[in-house]
Amino acid sequence: MPWEIEQITQSIVETFDVTVGIHAHNDCGMAVANSIVSVKSGAGLVQGTINGIGERTGNADLCSIVPALALHINSNMKCKETLAEITSLSRFVDETMNRKPNSAAPFVGSSAFAHKGGLHVAAMERSPMSYQHIDPSAVGNIKRILISELSGRQNIIGKIKEFCVENISEEAVSERAMAILNRVKQLESKGYTFEGAEASVDIMILHATKGYCPPFVVLDYSAQVFDSHLDPSKKFDTSHDQNNSSYGPTARATIKVRTMDLDVEEDVSLNLTEKLPYTDHLEVSDGNGPVDALASALKRALIPSHPSLGTVELIDYKVRILDPESATGASTRVMIEFRDIGNETTWTTVSVDQNVISASLNALVDGYEYALIEYAPSCMLCDDFY
Repeated sequence: MPWEIEQITQSIVETFDVTVGIHAHNDCGMAVANSIVSVKSGAGLVQGTINGIGERTGNADLCSIVPALALHINSNMKCKETLAEITSLSRFVDETMNRKPNSAAPFVGSSAFAHKGGLHVAAMERSPMSYQHIDPSAVGNIKRILISELSGRQNIIGKIKEFCVENISEEAVSERAMAILNRVKQLESKGYTFEGAEASVDIMILHATKGYCPPFVVLDYSAQVFDSHLDPSKKFDTSHDQNNSSYGPTARATIKVRTMDLDVEEDVSLNLTEKLPYTDHLEVSDGNGPVDALASALKRALIPSHPSLGTVELIDYKVRILDPESATGASTRVMIEFRDIGNETTWTTVSVDQNVISASLNALVDGYEYALIEYAPSCMLCDDFY
């Protein structure tokens, strides 16, 4: 326990004229606390691991110990100058080890500086440190405002001001925030959850913003599944050549997408009767299932006009049945997590539908549109252009 570590460390420091160190494990959930108390008691060396990775319940987490010593105890540490890189270091180690980052990790977790309650957000607008123990940028992290049925208008207002592409009055912002908040509450009553899918909220706000034009539009799609082996035992028969197209299920998706035409030069006096500033892409792709095939076809249709999507990949796909009593007619919630391998940013989208394929495609569309937000203001795919 920390009080025992304090007494032991003080006794050793007073008895021996050497640098005392501590190597703590997290069997009681006290590794970080014990390490910090030991330093306060005179220890000059702390051993630990990034993200607390280690045997059994793990070792002392340096991603918590180092910021705590540097920012709260003001210890004399050479790494203070590079402390803002500790969040990226934490995520790099997780990525290298193929581990999912702990969103609730102190200092470096994606939820470490997340705020949901309307009262919290309103207070932080006036005093940013009222609900934060440090400035998130000090450890390379960012503040997040979560949206849910518990949110107040201030949560939405903060999002609107961040993503709004026009100058609007405070009254208009407040009115729009209330409309979006009511929409969020309505959707959450149907099974949506926006706490872990902020990208979908951002897209919702942008779609409600005058002057915003989506970078692409899905015109139509279809998905088919072919399977000639309905006997489950045959699917695991290694004597078959699994590369043979006749073995196992095959999914094929077709999608038609309207995007900007990069061959048309930007001209405010463009005569739309001669050539429209958009182009339609029709793509077909096979996959392990209808959703996999749709994801591949959608990306192939978008990349010619939006090559930046080449670095975007799907890293998680979650499906949850919301009303199992409805059996095969149940509503399904789909959450998809994306990552841009170019800058290591991640985002999540959500959609709910009785058709799991439709829910998946809506989440996919939101995810790719979010990746293209910075290009959207110059897009011309508004109703006036087609």
